[in-house]
Amino acid sequence: MSTSFRTAAERDRWQRFPDTLPQDDLAVYFLLSADDTRAVTRQREPCNRVGYALQLCALRYLGFVPTDCTATPEVVVTFIAAPLCLAPQVLTLYDNRRTQRDHRRHVRAYVGFRLATPLDVYALQTWLLARALEHDKPTLLLQLACDKLSSERIVRPGVTRLERFVATA
Repeated sequence: MSTSFRTAAERDRWQRFPDTLPQDDLAVYFLLSADDTRAVTRQREPCNRVGYALQLCALRYLGFVPTDCTATPEVVVTFIAAPLCLAPQVLTLYDNRRTQRDHRRHVRAYVGFRLATPLDVYALQTWLLARALEHDKPTLLLQLACDKLSSERIVRPGVTRLERFVATA
């Protein structure tokens, strides 16, 4: 039984930033507070500052951090870099995987998100089963699962894993 109900292109879209973001979303999720700015400016290199800020904002907005930061829409990078007085182009230098991994860990703690535990996964699967009795559209169930994870401040697992959960439910 195939558990994939999305095309490769749709799956790719679920793993990165949307191509366009409403201006209101930029103002709500990507505007750095004074505390955010202090956390960001603790990073030494300009590329690390922009990368850290991008991860922080992405986690708040998407519920996960995309693996390819360079695919972030230019308007988002510019919106984040401008208040930091940095050029958006420095993000291209943010390529150290270890630094990115460390930033993800620090950002999760700072924002108050956590990785899913086996108990969280079980609870999500049980919750999805109950929702599947109400709705039969897999795409709706996938969106509901993402919303639930975000509301519980749990980092969203990969979309293929979530597809398996939805297909099982």
